Amino acid sequence: MAETTDRRERLLWTVAIFAFVTTDAVGFQLRGALLPSIEESFEVSQGLLGLVATAGTLGFVASVLVVGLVAGRIDIYRALVGSAAVVAVGAVLTGIAPVFLVFLAALFLRGVATGPFRALDRAVLGHLYPEGRARIFNRYALVWAAGAAAGPLVVTAALAAGNWRFAYGVVAVGFLVSTVLLVRLDLPESVATERELTLDDLREVLREPAVAGMAGVLVFNGGIEGTLFTWLPYFAARQLPAAEANLVLSTFLAAYVPGRLAYSYLADRTGRTLDLVLVTLTLTMPALLATIYLADGRWLFVAVFALGLVISATFPTLSAFGMNAAPEYSGPVNAISTSAGYVGIALVPPVVGLLAERVGLRAALGILPALLVAMLVVAGVTRVYQARRGAPT
Repeated sequence: MAETTDRRERLLWTVAIFAFVTTDAVGFQLRGALLPSIEESFEVSQGLLGLVATAGTLGFVASVLVVGLVAGRIDIYRALVGSAAVVAVGAVLTGIAPVFLVFLAALFLRGVATGPFRALDRAVLGHLYPEGRARIFNRYALVWAAGAAAGPLVVTAALAAGNWRFAYGVVAVGFLVSTVLLVRLDLPESVATERELTLDDLREVLREPAVAGMAGVLVFNGGIEGTLFTWLPYFAARQLPAAEANLVLSTFLAAYVPGRLAYSYLADRTGRTLDLVLVTLTLTMPALLATIYLADGRWLFVAVFALGLVISATFPTLSAFGMNAAPEYSGPVNAISTSAGYVGIALVPPVVGLLAERVGLRAALGILPALLVAMLVVAGVTRVYQARRGAPT
């Protein structure tokens, strides 16, 4: 009977976390799809539009890092419930912002509020599924991808209803549903094993080659994904009707769903997470080049689907790789991996925006293949180092 109760509690926690993550993904992907509407409503330049990604990310990075590093010292349950509730309010404030500066401030504040939940959710899942972290993290990433793919469609529906701001109302409702689910649950006992992190412990975790390599790759990966999330609809709008341009981003993100489902099985069965990442990164290069330079018109849908399919493995698989190296510090490792990805998301899209004003958007996107080469180098060095130590790859 106790085993049945434990399984039910684990399932409900998984549903509650996945519901929040799905809604968060919808909200995250509103930004790129809304760039043309934001540009028109607030009358801003491409350079300023790049700040939309940064504003929504900087507060999140700081929050998720701080909360994740002190995961062993705080009331995890209250942090999760409070985060979900405040983010619901933040979504409303974002949707009613009267001027661009207030819009950016609302995105920043919502990012701060989102940080605690995202710093702790995968740590909770890591304790609930200690023998299958790669599998559950890929499925976590799969539901994020499903929500993300729906984001541009929510924008299309909001525009059809008469106002792009309606999209943020949908997101607010989703976060409210997540909050209601969470308040009906108790924190799993296994999460109490999360150790308190001292400064010496932090240095030890950061010196772990698997964690350092994970963080290095994810910074570059965040730069690539964040740029595509932000600028892909704008890029597509140069060659397709506006309604179809948003569908290009949805197509890219929809490919994450089958991709991450497949990688969840492959990572779980082979146990060779870093090798899997190296293979998929190698396949990412031709898909990325085709998206930027070769595909045109309807062929752009084919190219971005292929790109989403192969790049979707990187973040969840590497996150599991890093956490497996230090499972007793799953909260801090989760914070490091999440922060690393979002540092790239915060930094690269505005750089692309500034370059686009000078050389054009297609030329500005040329920095993405360089970032991919950097990812391959860091992942390859980490693979060699792990093999020499006899550590898992």
